[in-house]
Amino acid sequence: MKFFIAAPFGNYIKFRKNSNVVPVTGTWTLEYRGGFLFRIWKILTTMRYDRSQRGWVNKLGLPNPGIKIGLRKTKKNDILSIAAINDTDFKKLFDIIPKDQSIEINLSCPNLDEKTPLSWNDARLFISQESQRKFCIAKISPETSLDQLKFLIDELGFKQIHCSNTLPVKGGGLSGKSLTPYVEKLINMIRETWGDKVEIIAGGGVSSQVDIENYLNVGSDHISLGTICFKPWKLRGIINYTESL
Repeated sequence: MKFFIAAPFGNYIKFRKNSNVVPVTGTWTLEYRGGFLFRIWKILTTMRYDRSQRGWVNKLGLPNPGIKIGLRKTKKNDILSIAAINDTDFKKLFDIIPKDQSIEINLSCPNLDEKTPLSWNDARLFISQESQRKFCIAKISPETSLDQLKFLIDELGFKQIHCSNTLPVKGGGLSGKSLTPYVEKLINMIRETWGDKVEIIAGGGVSSQVDIENYLNVGSDHISLGTICFKPWKLRGIINYTESL
């Protein structure tokens, strides 16, 4: 089992001495969508804790300096999180990203200003036979349907699925404990339909060993750590948990 430090936290938190921890950098887009100061401003002005929904709500909208900067900031053993803004972006990103760079394709950011649903077809380029990637992950919405999973897994060929991104709510995307039933439902759908043929990364509301055990018992292979990164004193204990497994 591995821990994935979810983007954007993986830009800053590495745990290089822990072989079971994989930072996910990004999320990176083809073009510039704002630098470091703009990202900080978006965090300060849009992120808040919603007690009624037991989670953090944000409306960041993928601020980042673009894929070329992202590649310079991402090591080969890290995972590069990418997202398309336009239908032609996946092809252009494919031409830029090395064939041996592990990636996570963010298919479900709820906070983009662009409202037209994008085609996922060109995402298949990243899992072609010439790919040498250890990880090529599809990060999906908590509201993903079985038909959409069938398209991703059976048609496009994804064998690694991250359940899940934030939940679209009024004011942005919700992370935290409210995601847990959505993630459990997705894991069950995948295991019931594809058995062990798909590798699952589960994330959403992980803040204790109990949460880890729950997702592993439901059927996840790995764990993604997100908003727990706001509490570094708890994060280290979560990481060290695997030593007892």
